[in-house]
Formats: sequence, structure tokens, C-alpha cells
Amino acid sequence: MTKSQQKSLRPIQTILSEGLTKNHQARLFQQNQRHAALLETIQELLPETSKPHCLNAQVKHDELIVHVDSSGWAAKLRFQLASLLPTLRRQPGYHATQKVTVRIQPASSSRSSKPVASNMDHQTAEQIRQLASAIRDETLRQTWLKLADNAQTSAKTNNPHN
Repeated sequence: MTKSQQKSLRPIQTILSEGLTKNHQARLFQQNQRHAALLETIQELLPETSKPHCLNAQVKHDELIVHVDSSGWAAKLRFQLASLLPTLRRQPGYHATQKVTVRIQPASSSRSSKPVASNMDHQTAEQIRQLASAIRDETLRQTWLKLADNAQTSAKTNNPHN
């Protein structure tokens, strides 16, 4: 990228305040609805045993991307979904879909509930708190504050000299 093509750096507060508009939230909601509808369509086309292993679906350009819960099901579903591609292309809105990609996304319940040790220092946690103070969305602000608090808790737990 040449110097004339480079974008100027913007403060994180500006980016966050611009990105959290109601319009942005509405677009995310609509995108989520489209993904859910596509997932439902795909699950209707699959055998009963395969349905619960499809966790998410989306179309990007000409590619159908399906997330599954394990590598074993990824292998099975690659073949099943490839054979269903002609049927899917007959569905309204999916006629341009040319290929299928299957990705593995373990279900959240199968993830470890053990807390992950943080390597965030006190200064970084404090910066996160300052950024959180500029966020208008209460849920997002609380999430950032929790992240900062978790980092300090982990640091105290991992440092026996505190």
C-alpha cells in the first residue's frame, strides 16, 4: 500500500462509538437471521443423524460455509453437502453457490470451563477500563470491564507474591 493509499489511524473510542450504531446492530441481526434460515434449509436437506452436527451456515460470494462440531462429522458432511449443492442452488437466493467448505467449530458446551490464565498486565487492564468508560452500550461496557477484572484476578492468582 503506498503512502497515499494508507488509511489514517483513528482512536479506538471513535471506532467503537461509530460501530455501535442501531443501524449496525440491525444489520447484524438481519445477517444472523439469514444465517439461521440457511442453516435450517441445509438441515432440512440432510439425513436426520447429521442435522444436529451442523452449527452454523453462511454463503460468502459463491461459497457455502458450514460449521460442524467435530472433525469426524466434517468428513461425513463434506460428502453429503457436496451432493446437496445442486438442490441448494435451486433454492431462492442460492443459485450462485458453486462450492462447499466445511469448518470445525466445537460446540461451546464441549469447551473447557477451566479459566484461561491471562498474561495481561495491570496497565493494559486499566486501559481497557478507560475504553469501557467511553462505550454507551451497557452490555458491551460490562463485558469489557469483566475482561479487565478477569485479567487482574488471573494475575493475582498466578502471582503468589500478591
